[in-house]
Amino acid sequence: MYYWSTIKLTLATLHVLKKLQFSGISQEELEEIYRQHKNDYRVLLHLVQHPKFPQSISLGIISKLFTVDLVRVIKNVKTNPFIRKKAENEFRQRYRRLALGEKVSLLKIAPNALLLDLSDENQPQLIETILNSPNCSEDVVLRFINRHGDHTNLYTALDNSPWHLNQAVAVAVVHDPEAPIKIILKIIPYLGLAGLQEMFGDDSTHQIVRERIREYLQQRHP
Repeated sequence: MYYWSTIKLTLATLHVLKKLQFSGISQEELEEIYRQHKNDYRVLLHLVQHPKFPQSISLGIISKLFTVDLVRVIKNVKTNPFIRKKAENEFRQRYRRLALGEKVSLLKIAPNALLLDLSDENQPQLIETILNSPNCSEDVVLRFINRHGDHTNLYTALDNSPWHLNQAVAVAVVHDPEAPIKIILKIIPYLGLAGLQEMFGDDSTHQIVRERIREYLQQRHP
């Protein structure tokens, strides 16, 4: 008996989830679905992402969602912007309390908006996860470089990412007094001629870097 009741419940849930895909569904119908399935997590997760579902009810659901599902709500552009913002706030409150492994898993799927908010992160593994995320933008990397504080972990992570290929990032690194020579030498090919000339003429540029610039330019223009 239990086996068949479980199958029936699953089929009923699938039917509701399919119904929620219809663009013509009314707010009244959504509220009725909520009343009938308020204890079904899967239905609640889809309801909170529906643009017509009442905000007042969604707010009560947000706090009950798993953290990974908060990320799904935030990433869904069809979700009410107000609800997405509330989901972001809930995510931020939980993030600091999570274990390292959970943070890594979430950062791999987090949208750019969340990555921007986490530019104060200082754990090497987490910074590297952010920089290598497909959702990481140039703005996220520049915010890391321009922040105050020790940049040691940042440059360790940056060295293990493709962002040194980005010219805007390369320029920002050059203007960071904390940037290690190792990184500066690595980004020389991506600075552009004007940037190289400016750095070569700067009295504060390390002699090793100046020599590498000279070699690089001679190789380009023998």
